[in-house]
Amino acid sequence: MPNPATWLPASPDERPLPETVRAFLLESERRVLSHCQKLLAQDNLPGHDRQRLLRLAATAEEEMHRFAGRNEIKTA
Repeated sequence: MPNPATWLPASPDERPLPETVRAFLLESERRVLSHCQKLLAQDNLPGHDRQRLLRLAATAEEEMHRFAGRNEIKTA
């Protein structure tokens, strides 16, 4: 496992995230994804709200992958 202070940045212009920051951001995105999934399970959700939640969930999942620094992560 790499040194937590040297997690790779998303792009060459970014600095690596400290482990504590990376873990906080990863957990935050997990919560966003979980909340979106709960709301998306509702049958009476208007179409535009459903689309917004789907986009938000997809973005949260992408960010989780980026913060995790690997392709597979546990989402729930």
